[in-house]
Amino acid sequence: MTCTVDAHGKMRAVRGFPGGGRSVTLTRRHGNAEAEATSQTLDEPGLRQLLSTVHPLTGTELERLMRDKKIDHRF
Repeated sequence: MTCTVDAHGKMRAVRGFPGGGRSVTLTRRHGNAEAEATSQTLDEPGLRQLLSTVHPLTGTELERLMRDKKIDHRF
């Protein structure tokens, strides 16, 4: 496994598998939160594009996710 962190704090980890496959994980800070994307099939530019779409949820988006039971609110 190799892991690098750039000057902006973005982390890139690549894990090799027996037989030649690999998994790429990109981690990026977003305010006080951290977003991580991992894939064995999507390439690094694809993961970067995915992470660039991360944004704080609007009230409507949060309500929809809770209604659809994708997330719940517990303490």
